[in-house]
Amino acid sequence: MKIFYSESFLKHTPPFPHPERPERLKIALKSLEEKGFLKNLEEPPSASLRDLLKIHDERYLKRVFEASSTVPNMLDEDTYISEGSLEAALKAAGAAIKCAALSIKTENVFLALVRPPGHHAGRKGTALGAPSQGFCIFNNVALAAAVLLNRGIERIAIIDFDVHHGNGTQEIFYRDPRVLHIDLHQDPTTIYPGTGFPEDVGEGEGEGSKINIVLPIGSGDDIYQKALEEIVLPILEEFRPKVLLYSAGFDAYREDGLADINATEYTFFKLGEIPREIGVKRVAVVLEGGYSVGLRLGLPAFLLGLTGGAPKFAKPSKSTEGVEVMAQYYFSRLKKVVSKYWCI
Repeated sequence: MKIFYSESFLKHTPPFPHPERPERLKIALKSLEEKGFLKNLEEPPSASLRDLLKIHDERYLKRVFEASSTVPNMLDEDTYISEGSLEAALKAAGAAIKCAALSIKTENVFLALVRPPGHHAGRKGTALGAPSQGFCIFNNVALAAAVLLNRGIERIAIIDFDVHHGNGTQEIFYRDPRVLHIDLHQDPTTIYPGTGFPEDVGEGEGEGSKINIVLPIGSGDDIYQKALEEIVLPILEEFRPKVLLYSAGFDAYREDGLADINATEYTFFKLGEIPREIGVKRVAVVLEGGYSVGLRLGLPAFLLGLTGGAPKFAKPSKSTEGVEVMAQYYFSRLKKVVSKYWCI
């Protein structure tokens, strides 16, 4: 596994108390070092304007660059710009691009250990009617996918397991059948950005290629396991991706701070095992959310699953009966919709 990381990511600093802060990466770095994963660190390049124009509108990019010339500044009520933000965002985008490019050449795992995150940033900034960009500036994983598409890879799967729906990524590829976007997230009626319902399956040629798996408040490892076995793995096996990209958020970890899901190391380990389950050897991972314990415990568990390590975790957490009933409702609703496109 190769990790792309830059000290520039620590220079993206909020002008007031904010959950998206440099300490996030410090938690991740310390945990990865303790678990023996902090090897093969490499400085990423910065993304170019030409790269960014693959997925973002020129007027939006102009707004970001202008906002960066007078700091501190705000793109919206959630998304700040500090003196080091533009450099960090360009490096984050460059790291994702580099991971994608290398994934074509080498059967390996590449991790973009970056901030700011990106999956809420759409073509013009805010996406699908969301109230803000949710801490995101450039959509890093979408850039990774765009690089692969430009190089002729036409079956790309993105698995987004951040607890918040990746609305920017969904918007960018909503009509593109070459990108299968599977997103597991907390019930959008209860959390930002309020998007990502089972019926949102894509449009035009892309219809059926967007899979939104809704997790009710209180979902534990057992609900994730059911989602993986009944929905995620069958669809991936049928799609047969050439490259698997992860939008890897760890804020669904129990008591991480910004959500109401009860996942533990067990779930993140199982999410990491997916490439081996479906026989995909080209994998790129882009960090999204995770604000405390999720990065400390969930991230190394995920990497352990990715790299074929032996699990050392307790039995999966069990949801209450009411949560199980609600999850079954959402899963049945999703299956009814997507069974037109996939054999589930």
